[in-house]
Amino acid sequence: MRVCSDSESVQNFVWRDGKELISGGHTAFRPRADRHSPMFGHVNMATMRTALLVLFLSAFPIVASAEYSKKGQQPPTEFPDLSLEELMEVDVVPINILGTHTHLEGEWMLGYQFMFMNMDGSRDGTSRISDSDVLRNFPVTPTEMSMEMHMGMLMYAPSDDLTLMAMLPYTRLEMDHLTRTGVRFTTASEGIGDLEMTALYTFFRRDFDRHRLVLRAGLSVPTGSIDEKDRTPAGPNQQLPYPMQLGSGTFDLRPGITYFGQTENWGWAAEVDGTIRLGENSNDYTLGDRLHLSAMGTRRWTDWMAPFVRLDGQVWGNIDGADPALNPNVVPTADPDRRGGARVDLTVGVNLYAGEGILKGHRLGIQGGLPIYQSLDGPQLETDWQVSIGWQWILRL
Repeated sequence: MRVCSDSESVQNFVWRDGKELISGGHTAFRPRADRHSPMFGHVNMATMRTALLVLFLSAFPIVASAEYSKKGQQPPTEFPDLSLEELMEVDVVPINILGTHTHLEGEWMLGYQFMFMNMDGSRDGTSRISDSDVLRNFPVTPTEMSMEMHMGMLMYAPSDDLTLMAMLPYTRLEMDHLTRTGVRFTTASEGIGDLEMTALYTFFRRDFDRHRLVLRAGLSVPTGSIDEKDRTPAGPNQQLPYPMQLGSGTFDLRPGITYFGQTENWGWAAEVDGTIRLGENSNDYTLGDRLHLSAMGTRRWTDWMAPFVRLDGQVWGNIDGADPALNPNVVPTADPDRRGGARVDLTVGVNLYAGEGILKGHRLGIQGGLPIYQSLDGPQLETDWQVSIGWQWILRL
């Protein structure tokens, strides 16, 4: 076996036993191999998983026995008598808050959402680091990544309290790289992601839905690929690292609960949800669990427009196990111990409504967000910005 020198192109890097990349006469190394994300010194992953599981299991007794709160609650039969226009005027919540996507009995909703996220530059903990810093420890570093997602949504309400939802994404991922020898290359993957099926149950209403609590019980089905490959300097048809895969490869629970309140012109919401991974996928690893918290405020300026501001915080764990086709010494994205982290995003946007005319029942939401805090178990690419546009059509068949 020939070991290439630093003066040679990365195309001449060679693999030993399919596991270890040799470069410049020495083995690429990985410092601090057994670390935890900076946030997880305070947030134990086992505790977080237990809390999420309790939240998910609590859906069943609540759905089975929930009743309207009698204190200050108007008779529920009066609420369905409102017209669709009146309902749309009352509901000023952004269409991006999943927990409030509930409908009246017999209503259908068709939806589409386009999302784009850009990641540029690396971060370790809360500090930005340069490509040269990463290349001191790895032969290859990612420099930039983009995610483009098209999400289709279908919702149906068999009753005023229960709304069923299905979502299926189509995602395109692209990542740029730089090698220690100065070679640049790009990898990409594209296809269907994981199918998500969700039941939303309104178990508390008060004052004509001015206040309500919605319980979410969701299941993610592994329809997205975890075997995406592309050409790299190491050769054609190479297994891509974890962030370039389209799905989790496991069935995942998606529990959550949302509080929503509103007056005639103001609306506010708070949401807690998470992802609990079940088992191990066919490539011998499990993505980290995820906890998400969100708070939102909105004001209706006109009968057809309501701007909003939202704060999102999320924390997620490292990968358990490892894909045997990936070498964690080559590039940070192939290291299962460098995938955890925490982030807080500030998002602003506007929702547009059509209460009459040929566009009656249509809603459009536009939003853009920036991270205001990031702590990554790096080196990892940091998130720079993200935008999304969502459309909904509410109808009765």
